[in-house]
Amino acid sequence: MKTELTLYLSSIILSFFFIIEALFSADFRRGLKGKIKYRNIAYIISSLLVIFLMSKISKYLSSLDLISLEVYKFPLIDFVGCFLIAELLNWLLHYIKHQGFFWKFHFQHHLDKRYTVLLTAHTHGIEVLLSGIFIGIMMNLIGFSIEAINLYYCFYVFGNTYQHSSFNLSLGPLDKVIVSPRYHRIHHSKSNHANFGSTLTIWDIVFKTAKWPKSDEVVRDIGINQKDEPIGFLKETFFFLKN
Repeated sequence: MKTELTLYLSSIILSFFFIIEALFSADFRRGLKGKIKYRNIAYIISSLLVIFLMSKISKYLSSLDLISLEVYKFPLIDFVGCFLIAELLNWLLHYIKHQGFFWKFHFQHHLDKRYTVLLTAHTHGIEVLLSGIFIGIMMNLIGFSIEAINLYYCFYVFGNTYQHSSFNLSLGPLDKVIVSPRYHRIHHSKSNHANFGSTLTIWDIVFKTAKWPKSDEVVRDIGINQKDEPIGFLKETFFFLKN
């Protein structure tokens, strides 16, 4: 899969979920009003800047003659391994982001009490940039093909947007494998510390951090139990500088 096709597909996936929410989700529409509207615009601008920087960094990494395991020579291992290793790295990073200093970046993603796809834009630019660089370097060192990485990226965009839907969408039996909105709501609740899987549940199962929603359960206590975490785009962005 070529990089250009990956970007097109990712844009279509994002647009689809955002349009559906804009048309049918009252919470989504409320999240675009008043002062919150400008906060969302600021988040989106910072996210676009990160995407631009990541594209430059990815090209630079590709130009380096890094010693790799050349996994791309074995197609099955290349694609399956790419998904599993990328998910493992994302799980580890996500778990770390909920600890100590790193929480000062990640808390932004958990502040909103409304559970909608707008949460996908509520991420700290530095957090996204550093996570992307780390995973990019690791995937290059292992030697996965650009096709496998691009396919995973498309799946990640789908999974990350899908799981933040305000609707209780389901993929049936695949909900045990792919992170669903009801599963991920538990992660965003004030009373739980579980479900760190990025798009797949496998590493939550392995590390025993999976908490499955009960039949027809929809978690409502979304957000965080605030201590000294601020609200406001600039205050949130520079919170990591506070002792």
